[in-house]
Amino acid sequence: MAATTNPLHGTHAATDPTVSSQTYTIAGILVTVHGLVELPPSASSVACLWLLHPRLQKKETMAPIANQVISAWNARVSQARAGNTSKGLIAVAFDQRNHGSRQVDELHNQAWREGNPRHAQDMFSCYHGTATDTSHLIDHLESYIFTAANGPRITQHLALGISLGGHATWHCLLSDPRITAGVVGIGCPDYTRLMTDRARLSKRKTYTETSPPGASFLGSPDFPLALQDAIAQYDPAGLLLPGQFNPTSADPQPDKAKLDRFKVLLRERLQGKQILNLSGKVDKLVPYAAGEPFLNVLKGVLQQEPSLNIAFEDVLFDGVGHAFPTAMADKATEWLCNVLAKAEVSSKI
Repeated sequence: MAATTNPLHGTHAATDPTVSSQTYTIAGILVTVHGLVELPPSASSVACLWLLHPRLQKKETMAPIANQVISAWNARVSQARAGNTSKGLIAVAFDQRNHGSRQVDELHNQAWREGNPRHAQDMFSCYHGTATDTSHLIDHLESYIFTAANGPRITQHLALGISLGGHATWHCLLSDPRITAGVVGIGCPDYTRLMTDRARLSKRKTYTETSPPGASFLGSPDFPLALQDAIAQYDPAGLLLPGQFNPTSADPQPDKAKLDRFKVLLRERLQGKQILNLSGKVDKLVPYAAGEPFLNVLKGVLQQEPSLNIAFEDVLFDGVGHAFPTAMADKATEWLCNVLAKAEVSSKI
C-alpha cells in the first residue's frame, strides 16, 4: 500500500446523516467538536469520543466515523427515551502534530522509502504527542463547550484511532485513567517489532548490512538508544514487557517475574478498561504479526486473571489490508454504542 493512501476510504454508508460540527481554538490547537447540536435535551451527562486520524491525514478525515457513531447512538437514545436515557455523545477531532493545520515540515511525516531518515523517531514522537495532546485537551474542552452552571457535564471519555491514530490510542489507554474505552484501528502495540520489520522491507542498510540481518538495527541511527528509552516508557510492549520480544528471532516464553510485573502494570494502567482491536489480515504496512506476540501474552493473562477486569476483543478481517473499511467502522460503531449503553445502565444502579 502506498503511504499516501487514505485508510479511511469508504468507512460509512451514504445514508448516514451529517451531524453538526463546530471548531474551537483550545490550547492553541484547532479542535472540531461533532454532535453538540444533536445532544438530546435530556442529556445531563455526555460521553466524549476522541478521534485520532491516520498519518498524512487531518482532523477532517474523521468526520465520517464521527457522523456514523453519533447518529447510531442518537438513534438508540431516541428509541429508549421512554426509559429516560440521559447520556449524550459528542466526538472530537484535532490535527496530530505536524499534520493539517499544525504541519511544519512535510518530510518528517514521510517514511524511510520517501526519503525521511528519521522516520522511526518522527512517527513515535508524533503519536506519543497525540496522546499527550488528548489528555491536555480533556483538561480544557468542557470549559469551552459547556459553560452554563446547570448544563451537561462530560462524564466519560473514549478514543478511536486509525493507523497512526491507532498507535496513539494504545498510548491514551495506558496513560490517562479518564479514557476508559478505546478502539484501536489498524494500529500496533509493539513499535520495536513494527519498525524492525519495516526497516527490513525498506532495505535499510542498518538492517541489511549486518550478519545476521537486523542484528545491529536496534541502537543504530535509524533506531537510536534514546528512542528505545522512550519506547520503554510509553509503548505497550516496551513498557509492559520490556526486553521480552526479539524482533528478528523467536520469542522466549515470559518468565514468572516478567508476568508478575506485567500483571501489576495492567492493574495500574488498564484495570476496568475496554479495548477493541481491529486489524486487517493482509495488512502489509502495519501487519498483525508485529503485535501478535504481545497480544497473545495479553490475552493469556487476561484469561487467567479475570480480576483485572480488562475487556479485550481482538478482531481480524479477512482480505483487508491497511484500511478501515465499512465492516470495521460498523463493528466499531456497534461496540462503542454497547460500551455507552453499559455505562448508562451502571450509572443508574
